[in-house]
Amino acid sequence: MWADGINLNNVSLNNSVGNSLTATNNFVRGTGDDGMAINSVNYNTDSSGNKTYYTPMSHITMTHNTVIAPWGGKGIGIYGGSNQDVESNYIADTACYIGLGAGRFGVNGSDLLTATVNGNVIVRSGGNGYSQGQPALQVGNGGDGQNVGVVDHVTVTNNTVINALYDGVGFSTSTNTLLQNNTVTAPWRNGIIIAPPSYPAPTGSATITGNTVTGLGTGMTQFANNSAGFTATASGNSWQSGGGSGQGPYGGTAAAVPGLVQAENYDTGGQGIAYNVTSVNGSGNGYRADGVDLEATSDTGGGYNVGWTTGGQWFRYTVNVATAGTYTVSMRVAALSAVSGALHLSNASGTNLSGAVNLPPTGGWQTWGTATTQVTLPAGQQVLTINQDNGGWNLNSLQFAAAGVGGTASLTANPSALSFGSQTVSTTSASQAVTVTNTGTAAASVASVAAQGDFSQTNNCGTAIAVNASCTVNVRFTPTASGARTGALTITGSASNSPSTVTLSGTGTTAATTNLAAGKPTSESSHTDVYPSSNVTDGNQASYWESANNAFPQWVQVDLGSSQSVSRVVLQLPAGWGARDETLSLLGSTDGTNFTTVKSSATYTFTPSGNNTGTITFPATAQRYLRATITANTGWSAGQISEFQVWNQ
Repeated sequence: MWADGINLNNVSLNNSVGNSLTATNNFVRGTGDDGMAINSVNYNTDSSGNKTYYTPMSHITMTHNTVIAPWGGKGIGIYGGSNQDVESNYIADTACYIGLGAGRFGVNGSDLLTATVNGNVIVRSGGNGYSQGQPALQVGNGGDGQNVGVVDHVTVTNNTVINALYDGVGFSTSTNTLLQNNTVTAPWRNGIIIAPPSYPAPTGSATITGNTVTGLGTGMTQFANNSAGFTATASGNSWQSGGGSGQGPYGGTAAAVPGLVQAENYDTGGQGIAYNVTSVNGSGNGYRADGVDLEATSDTGGGYNVGWTTGGQWFRYTVNVATAGTYTVSMRVAALSAVSGALHLSNASGTNLSGAVNLPPTGGWQTWGTATTQVTLPAGQQVLTINQDNGGWNLNSLQFAAAGVGGTASLTANPSALSFGSQTVSTTSASQAVTVTNTGTAAASVASVAAQGDFSQTNNCGTAIAVNASCTVNVRFTPTASGARTGALTITGSASNSPSTVTLSGTGTTAATTNLAAGKPTSESSHTDVYPSSNVTDGNQASYWESANNAFPQWVQVDLGSSQSVSRVVLQLPAGWGARDETLSLLGSTDGTNFTTVKSSATYTFTPSGNNTGTITFPATAQRYLRATITANTGWSAGQISEFQVWNQ
């Protein structure tokens, strides 16, 4: 079989509803796609771009089924809808793909709003389809390679996962998942993973409680949360001792801010909760029993430092901030060579507080120097995460001091002026870069980066620039009128010379009148005989497009190749034809899918004395696709146009 074994959906047989369906006590083997699927479709799009919407499925039940060896898809896939119930099924030997997945199918599937996955047995499932290392049981969007849509309130309880080919359970983006009392035995890779490879989870939430993972291979982990933005509340699991959430400040008391935070005093709770490391190197067990990546330090004060840094690892620290405000963070670091974008600090919501922090070379793993950044913190107890973005450095401590204490920040912008030359009105120039460097002795907070006048900017400055660090601001020019245009780029913050200003200048020019549609691609709703839509941009008034007869409405469309500023459309019929009226509207689109009205429906008269020409004017608008939709023609029972000209003024 090359398709799904059993597919319960809301589109078959021209239906739009599929609710309260049950599949039970079935045996499915050797399917070329999913063994069984609940496939709730939100919409389908026809060849003309028209969408047909369907009612999201609900109350679908799959129980006591056996699915063996699907070689081209999942064992059981839950794709969208609500109140779906998948219980007491046996799934084994998926060749390449997820054993049981709860998510949403593609960009046109329904969101999954509630589902129960209970008491299923999943054996030797998952696989390396699309080189993704797919988990045996997966919750979240992205299970079909599309990381879109909502997956919410999936309850996963009392399931047994045995000999997973990769990870036992994987989470991608999803919210309010309950993973409770599940057993994962002898997975080839890891037990329960948030954001495993190829299944990103930049945001999400789950309660993970009472689960057991056993039989791991060397170097593998029972649980890991690879996403700083996914909140996992874990308790009573096999990797946690004594129940409870496991996470808390080292020693039981949050580190005071302002004050010194030692790198080795990361929170308790273990892998995926207090820290995430891809391998355990130095343990420092003489200092703490759960030590990872620790080694004795030669820095002033002794103790231990965190080492073996690698992109994607992170450590969490519970701190208690005395007063809300901006703090300079002085980090004691060691690095053989300079590391660009080495780390950033984030809060419990995953918000980047510091921007990318660049580290200077110190010349050795135990040769220590100081790098600074700034963060703005609310008052009270909170969790900060040190995210390792690029490896190659050691960290001993972080000193938090109220901004302005112990040095002065100064920002230099290079160049100090940008000139963009001549640019056609309502078009945008290529970007020019300004490098902003902190040449002071304290980190500089960045309150705002703004461009005034006919100029815009994007930047990677974040909220602070460390001493000797730089960021880049890219500026573009979009003149709104002809003639000389001026503006300014302004960077404001805690620097002593704030605001830093770069003068901006350019000249707006008026474009020559151009038929933007000449020779461009076309499309149509239909055509008759030898009169296709390509005739409307061939520059020959004698050739023409004619739609199917007696089948209004009909349309013809021009693709300008990119979004252009347009304000006039000229339509022509062959010069020798008799007079007639055509009723039509003009639509525009930037993507070829979503169209808006540029000119409402009106009747245009074509006469031989007027060269059979009709002109449509409208306020300038940026469009890539222009479509004339014709609903009536007094000269013939079809849409007819010989030339479709699009002008920029």
